[in-house]
Amino acid sequence: MGVSTMLLFASCSQREFDLNPGGSTSNEQNKEQGSLVLNLNASTNFAETRSLNEADYRNTQYYDVKVINASTDNVILECKAYQLATNLPKTVDIGSYRIEASYGKEYDASRSDFYMFGSEVVTVKAKEEKAVTVNCTPTCGKISVAWDASMSTYYDEYNVTFGGTKKLGAKTLAWSKTDSEPWYVALDKEGETVSYTINLTTKEAYLPKDASTNTGTATGTFTLERNKAHKLTIRPNYIETTDGGMKLTITIDDSTNDHNITWEVPVTWI
Repeated sequence: MGVSTMLLFASCSQREFDLNPGGSTSNEQNKEQGSLVLNLNASTNFAETRSLNEADYRNTQYYDVKVINASTDNVILECKAYQLATNLPKTVDIGSYRIEASYGKEYDASRSDFYMFGSEVVTVKAKEEKAVTVNCTPTCGKISVAWDASMSTYYDEYNVTFGGTKKLGAKTLAWSKTDSEPWYVALDKEGETVSYTINLTTKEAYLPKDASTNTGTATGTFTLERNKAHKLTIRPNYIETTDGGMKLTITIDDSTNDHNITWEVPVTWI
């Protein structure tokens, strides 16, 4: 889902910028110029949740917008997107510019906020009105867990932890057996591998014959990309055998592509 807003650069916080900072010339007061017009889009592929209204992130009027000289990183204009809505484009000296738009705050992981960002570089020629579109998308992926109702038949306690991303480092995210709210996890542009561990306390009737403890774990990994949502549905797959045949079936639901991946993960007794 996305929202598109046409914005014309005008009176915001503007900063003077000299294309020839090393010295002045006789032509400096009559520089050739062009103009910029911005089209700002914001889209997310996430579903709504109880803890966060994701539709707010598709409303571009409160986005922060910057126009930056691409050669020097000098900011020549900075304001909220709603302040750009006027009848006149922004006049600039000829050259290359980077336009950035953003909203929210980036956390390593959060349940109540995530960060939207977009950037484009354009070159403005003399007497040219340059239209540029900046597409903003989340810098995170979304992870959630669903426990099959039959888990309580076989296990007294169960939870799952996630981790492995660069920004999380040694930290992990956790869901108890009564928790289903998602996490928004900051990711590299190329996506990252997320690891998970399911911790189980199995009822005595379903323990392997040679088990010395009722505590077990099941582990795995999956790849998560920005603006993608993965939901792990976890259910037991008990096969009554002489050695106790407990496995977990993990279904990964990628709601962006409507693609399901299912595999069985053996439980390791520790």
